[in-house]
Amino acid sequence: MKIERLLGIIVLLIYRKRMKAVNLSRYFEVSERTIYRDIDSLQRAGIPIVSLPGQEGGYELTDQFKWDKKYLSLEELLSIRWALESMEKATGFEDINELVSKINQLIDSDPTQDKNIQIQLSHSNHRSQHIQTIYKSIQNSNVIKIRYVDHQGKETEREIESMGIFLKDYHWYLWAYCLLRKELRIFKLARILNIHPTNRYFTRRPYTMEDIYEKEDGISGNSIEPFTVCFQFNREMRAQVLDNFQKDEIVVNPNGTFIVKKKYYTMDKAIIQILRFGNKVRIIYPKELVQKFTKCLDDMKDLYREQ
Repeated sequence: MKIERLLGIIVLLIYRKRMKAVNLSRYFEVSERTIYRDIDSLQRAGIPIVSLPGQEGGYELTDQFKWDKKYLSLEELLSIRWALESMEKATGFEDINELVSKINQLIDSDPTQDKNIQIQLSHSNHRSQHIQTIYKSIQNSNVIKIRYVDHQGKETEREIESMGIFLKDYHWYLWAYCLLRKELRIFKLARILNIHPTNRYFTRRPYTMEDIYEKEDGISGNSIEPFTVCFQFNREMRAQVLDNFQKDEIVVNPNGTFIVKKKYYTMDKAIIQILRFGNKVRIIYPKELVQKFTKCLDDMKDLYREQ
């Protein structure tokens, strides 16, 4: 999101002092033109960012700039601190400590202010080690070898060029160029059984985070177009609807039920999500998905009849 990127630019300039547009664009996986627009937005908002020319130039904050609560609320500062601390635990990147300390300086030292607010992200030891290994491979541009279980349960060995890691819906993911499949792929960290660095290095390919959205099902967005599924949820499913769908995908009916319209690349992906909601949801369209879903339910009933 743009607001998160704008905040991230400020944090980076506080931490790294000076950065070029090209480095910011690589960090946030957007075009340099987007960074130029972001810097312009920040400057128009009153953030004193200056542009310095030359080989050693770049963007930096003026010495007089002090980041105080007129820019961010206490709750926002706490959220930033929690996010950074969680990232430190996941990646082992100890330098984040320094940035957390700077954030802490902006927060009142009253020890009771957040004693009733807790955040917890649990990571198994092997998951944390995986993230640290991947993080190092991104920083050093070295190829890593993984043993991975795909969505069909098949185990494969891959050599990959790591592009980035991200947290989505409480799960960690790696996006990378797969040398086996010869294309950009997304890997769920929970399915990585083993991971080993190699002594081979790579030159980063011209992909950005924007490219991975078409790859969420491991399918090229150029070959298969997404389709829209319409659901109707019972009113008691309000919490689950808000947890699992975006605001612009949800419409609330006068009777309290919910209509959700979401895009999928495969019917199997849609069915997996539908099954989580049991008998509290009904598929309105497409007709082909309704037919495949009812066939899936019949197969499940047959499975239990055999017992």
